[in-house]
Amino acid sequence: MARSYATVGQMLTYAVDRSALSPDLEHPAERHVRVEVILRHMLEFVLMSPRSRDAFLRTIARTEHTTGSIAAAPRLRRTSADLLAELLPTTGEADDGARLGIALRVGGPFSTTNLQEMRAALGSSPHHLLVAIARHTDRAELDGEVPSGVVATSWARVGRRMSKADPGHAHLWETLGEVGENAGRPVVQFPVDARKLLTKASTARELRAHLDVLHLASRTLLGTSPHFSTRRGQTDAHLQAGVGRQRTGLEFGEVEQGTPVHFLRTGEDPVPLGIGRLERDEDREVATERLATFSRRTAWRTEAGSIPAPGELIGAPASPEVEGARLLLWALLNPMLLRDRGFEPAPARRQPALTATTMGLRLLQRGDETGTEYRLWVGGDRDWKTLIPRVTREETARRPAETYAIAPRKSQSTADFVWEVHRALRSLTI
Repeated sequence: MARSYATVGQMLTYAVDRSALSPDLEHPAERHVRVEVILRHMLEFVLMSPRSRDAFLRTIARTEHTTGSIAAAPRLRRTSADLLAELLPTTGEADDGARLGIALRVGGPFSTTNLQEMRAALGSSPHHLLVAIARHTDRAELDGEVPSGVVATSWARVGRRMSKADPGHAHLWETLGEVGENAGRPVVQFPVDARKLLTKASTARELRAHLDVLHLASRTLLGTSPHFSTRRGQTDAHLQAGVGRQRTGLEFGEVEQGTPVHFLRTGEDPVPLGIGRLERDEDREVATERLATFSRRTAWRTEAGSIPAPGELIGAPASPEVEGARLLLWALLNPMLLRDRGFEPAPARRQPALTATTMGLRLLQRGDETGTEYRLWVGGDRDWKTLIPRVTREETARRPAETYAIAPRKSQSTADFVWEVHRALRSLTI
């Protein structure tokens, strides 16, 4: 094995130090941009080695050209590559005048248009080459053929192939591949049994009962029904009603003081509603009276008003299984994970409201000009017996509606189950 004098720690230290000076981060940047800047300098560090550079050109860029240094460059334009190099002529008499550009992404896929524009930004020479590296799911999501003069690959493939082609720096390439593949993604790994949580009738009925409390409170206090938020930039699923920049609303979130239903105001901690599962008629009467009192005193909804204190819990507190099921369902409905699979939430006006029978999120496939709508949802009947999620392609003029139910397998991890549901959603686009 070829000897290496570089370590993962040196690579990361170099990348962090160089990233701190990058003009891309002079202003507040999105999370995926920060990660991409660090990856840019990690790759620059590895490619300082002539042996690694030659292996990369042969194995990933698939070119017989050689280069001097491959240097990181700031993104002066959205079509700018992350690393640039001059491709040296293949023979002494040739004067190809070619450039190599390397573009990196972790926050979402390259589109064919992106690749065409970035390749054109290198210049008009037919010898210019663009290497585009994205997540392992993105290569299959290109909306057309890979343009001429472009090599599209994935972080997983780079880590795997370069570890073999450049064994002296295998540890560096493996780290690069893993960081590129996973950076920026929310961690979906909870110590819960997905099969038990989603197929147990008592858990489904209890979660439905708490959703009924949210629905009742939203209709009584706000005159509207909850639906999942579609606000840009959010990294978690939010089932809410009436939450605004200067207005207090309601949200279904982490169980606190026995209830997952909270008052919520932007920028402040949620305050429990103080109403749990309403099993008895007397509990329902007391809860209805409390909500009626809140609805008569509307000052709490404004920024200057005080959110009502929760008071003593009315009804039965939520069980640990309810919180586990909510965490799992909210991971399925996580906008970051869905964007990673090529889906964006449909506009708020087209989002399905929480009803007495269903809860779900409507989605659009990124880059699909037909406007076909998809849904990820649970329920179907008034009496919920399971929380098994379903994915639906809505009916169009060309195709009928189609729905799949995806049940978790025994001992399946939460990460694998979420991936399987999103893969089923993706299959409906084919």
